[in-house]
Parts: sequence; C-alpha cells; structure tokens
Amino acid sequence: MKRGLVSITFRNLSCEEIIAQCVRNGLEYIEWGGDVHIPAGNLGRAAEVRKLCADAGLVPVGYGSYYNAAADISGFLPVLSTAAALGARYVRIWAGNKCEYDRRIADNIAACVALAAPFGLAVTLECHRWTMTEDPDIAAALASGTGCKLHFQPNPDIPFERNLYALRTSLPYLCSCHVFAWDKGPAGVKGGDVRLPLSAKRDDWRQYIDLAPDAYYLLEFVKDNSIAQLAEDAAVLKAFERGTDPCIKPGDGQR
Repeated sequence: MKRGLVSITFRNLSCEEIIAQCVRNGLEYIEWGGDVHIPAGNLGRAAEVRKLCADAGLVPVGYGSYYNAAADISGFLPVLSTAAALGARYVRIWAGNKCEYDRRIADNIAACVALAAPFGLAVTLECHRWTMTEDPDIAAALASGTGCKLHFQPNPDIPFERNLYALRTSLPYLCSCHVFAWDKGPAGVKGGDVRLPLSAKRDDWRQYIDLAPDAYYLLEFVKDNSIAQLAEDAAVLKAFERGTDPCIKPGDGQR
C-alpha cells in the first residue's frame, strides 16, 4: 500500500503548501487536481510542480483531470500533455454524466487510452456516483473493453457489502483508491454527505486494504477541510502495510 493525498482535498492551499503537508504527514504520493492546482494546458506549472515534488522526495503519481469522455476527444489533448509534463503515472478522466452504458463514451475512453500509451500513462476512471462507473459491473466492463484502469472509492449511498463487491469487481483493473469516511446525507439531497474522521470507518478501510493491498491509497475530502484532521487521518492510514506498484509492469522501472 502506498499512501498519498488528492490535492483537491485542499483547493485553498497552494501546490507548495500541499507538498509541505504531505511531507509533514508521511504521504509520499500526490494526485494533482486539474481544476485549481495545475489547470490543463499549463505545462510550465506542471513542470515546476514535478520538480518541487522531486526535491521533496514525493511522487506526482496522478493527474486528476476534469475531462469527461462524453465530450469531444480533442478536449483530452491538453490534459494528456499536462499529465506528461507533470510526470504522472496515470490521468483520471470521467465516464459521462449518467449511469447507463453508452457506447460512444466507451469508444472515447478507448481512444484516450490509445493516445496516452506512447507517454507511458495509464488512463483511469473514477468509480463515481452519477456516472457510468456507478455500477461496478459496467465499470469493470469498461475497463476490460477499453484498457483503462479504475479508481475505487466507497459510495455512501450503498451498504458496505455493496462497496466491498464494487472493489472486488474492480481488482483486475484497480489503480488507486480515494480514501475518505462519509455517511449518507439527507434523502434527496445530492452532495449532502456527512464527512467523518477516517477512524470512524477504520474497520471498513481495513477490509478494503486487505482486499487490495497493492493500490495507491490517497486521502481525499477530510472532515471540515481541516489540516489537523488530515494529520489524524494520515496516522490512521499509516497503520496499514505497503505493497507493489499496480501501474508499472515488471521491468518498466520508475519514471
């Protein structure tokens, strides 16, 4: 298991401050967000952050883009060049805006995978509510059919057992897990989830990690957007052991 942080957890902090928090809390990997910290197309800033990470002994493992495969494939090109300049190992994209399978979107995902391959980049889909990957069976079919990888994250709208099934289904394609502790919010309120300390879901995450010990585990969306909570959650995460890199094939080495 490799511990890290998703930078959008603290959109109010600079890249330099994000790096400092990771060093302070023993988080070695960062998934950089493409909305605030490193906007798509800003290759200069991507290269700067790559060097800042290297100087701090951190790995800019992923680029969390906001390209949606429901859009024209041309929108992926600046995302790809930015991820490459950052030195990322994967680039996250989105699978539409509805739960039903859409062949056109699947074709776009496959095209993204093909474009990213010469750069040594994996393309990943976040298993997210309100997209095609909400259904774990559709998510696995997309990964199998397009060559992409998957991000797991628990869906607070469903029971733990269903989330465990979702993770188990994604295992052949799993790249990383977004780590947070949420309870379902008020009925009918989209995005009204209740954030908790990670310790409140410790037993859930212990089972997730036991099932997939080799993934990246990246903290995201801590309670109250609190730096103190990040430190507490990072300490919980540190209790679990590390594995091997799922995004690099044997013999490929580290980039």
